[in-house]
Amino acid sequence: MSAPGRDPSEAFEEALANLEFAQARELADRQEGSRKDRMLERVTAERVEATDRAEKLAARIQFLARADHYEGLLALAEDPTTGALLALVSRELRRGATLHLDGALRRRKRFREAAERHMAAAAEALVTFDTARAISELDKVDKRWLTKAQREKLSKLRSQTDQAAAERKEIETRTAEVLREHAPHPSNGTPAARKRTPGGGRTRGSGCLGSLAIALAVLTLTLLALAR
Repeated sequence: MSAPGRDPSEAFEEALANLEFAQARELADRQEGSRKDRMLERVTAERVEATDRAEKLAARIQFLARADHYEGLLALAEDPTTGALLALVSRELRRGATLHLDGALRRRKRFREAAERHMAAAAEALVTFDTARAISELDKVDKRWLTKAQREKLSKLRSQTDQAAAERKEIETRTAEVLREHAPHPSNGTPAARKRTPGGGRTRGSGCLGSLAIALAVLTLTLLALAR
């Protein structure tokens, strides 16, 4: 219903643009003479054209559904003109098309929920410095279905995972170097000789064990610090 004092022609054109043909016909019926006839003819012509578009749209939705083209179905589901057009086709066509569009929306919702679970698991893995698990969880996320906020969250997690993986590799490399530097030398003699020097002091092998313990302690503390 048009607002009081509003130009009937403007309201008529808006009704046609919104595919509100019942409203457009009602506005045309308020006119007289040739003006009324012209407006009614436009309503009929544009309804026929819109109905043809609607039937082609329903056929396209069926085609996209058979092809599992969910991106295309989602685009149509979010198009504000889709609902108005489908209202012009038969109940059977409208029902089939609506089922496919609703199915695409539900599928996207499931993928977004799954993405949240995978990203939460990746974040949890980073806390324990388990970069392999974090990478595995992030690789399960399908970016096609994500919101803008989820894409930004995924990008941030990938960056954090890459940084953590690089830091872990560096720590492991340094630890390996420390272990090599303090490893027992073959020339130290028999196991009995390595236990204690003639002067009663500790041998190099014993010192290695202490250094190994220190290196492992440093590694543990570093990992804990990075996981905070």
